[in-house]
Amino acid sequence: MLDQPFWFFANFGELERGLSAAMVTLSMLGMGATLTVRDFATTLFAWKGLAVGMAAQLLLVPAWAGLMMFIVGLFPADFGGLSAAGAIGIATGLALIAAMPGGSVSNLLTFIGNGNVALSVSLTAITTFACLVATPVVLASLVTVRVPGDFAIDTSQIMLDIGLFLIAPLLAGMVVRAHTTLPQQILFIKLMVRASLVLLALIIIGSLGAGRLQFAAYGWLGPAIIIVFCLGAVILARLLATACGTGQRDSLAIVIEVAVKNGLLALLILTSMFPSHILAAAGPDAR
Repeated sequence: MLDQPFWFFANFGELERGLSAAMVTLSMLGMGATLTVRDFATTLFAWKGLAVGMAAQLLLVPAWAGLMMFIVGLFPADFGGLSAAGAIGIATGLALIAAMPGGSVSNLLTFIGNGNVALSVSLTAITTFACLVATPVVLASLVTVRVPGDFAIDTSQIMLDIGLFLIAPLLAGMVVRAHTTLPQQILFIKLMVRASLVLLALIIIGSLGAGRLQFAAYGWLGPAIIIVFCLGAVILARLLATACGTGQRDSLAIVIEVAVKNGLLALLILTSMFPSHILAAAGPDAR
C-alpha cells in the first residue's frame, strides 16, 4: 500500500499525457455546455469588439511574447539565478501562453466584473477554433528559435490534439446543452469542472513528486519575467482596445480574455511536444 504513491511518481511521465488529455476533455465538455449557437451570432453584429479581441489574442500577445523571449536571450548566463535550462523553459512557457486561447474562467471573471459576457464567450469559443491553425504557427515561430538542437514542432500532432481534446468536446458539450434541461445542464457542468480540477491536482502532485517542477533553474528572474509578460499583455490589450474605440465593457472583456488563458490546453501540448525525457535532459544543472 505504501508503495502505491511512489509508483505514481515513478511512472508519472507515462501517465501525464493521459491525465492531461482527460483533464482538457472534461473541462471543454463543461465549457461547451454553457454555449449556444446564438452566443456566436449575437457577437457578430458587434464586430468591432470581436475584431479587436481576436487581434489582441492572435497577433498582439504572440508579438509581445516574441519580444520578451528576445530580451530573455540577452541576459548573461546565470543572471538572476536563471540557468540556461531555465531560460529555455521560460521561453517555452511564454510561447505556450501566447499560443493559447482564452479559458472558461475568463467568462466568469468578465461576468463578475460586469464586462460584456457575450463578447467574452464568443472570443473564447472563436479563438478556440482559430487555435487549430494559430497555435501550431505561433509555437513553430517562437519555440524552435530558443530550443537547441534539431528539435521541431510537430504541427500535425498539435492540430490533432486540439481537434480531439478541445474542439470535439466543446461541440459535444453544446449538444448536451441543447438536449437537456437547465438543472441537468448545471449538474453536468459542475461534474465536468470538478472532475477536471481533480485531475489538475493529480498532475500538480505528480509533477512535484516526480521532480518535474525544477524551481532551482529559474531563480528570482523566472517569476519576474512571467509577471512582466502578463502585466505587459494586459496593458497592451487595454491600449489597443482604447485606441480602437471599444466601449468600457468590451474593453474589460478583451483584457480579461488576454490575461486568462486556457492553461489546461497548455499542459496537454506541453506533454505532447515536450515529453518527460526532453524536460529531464534540461534539468536545473544544465548551464
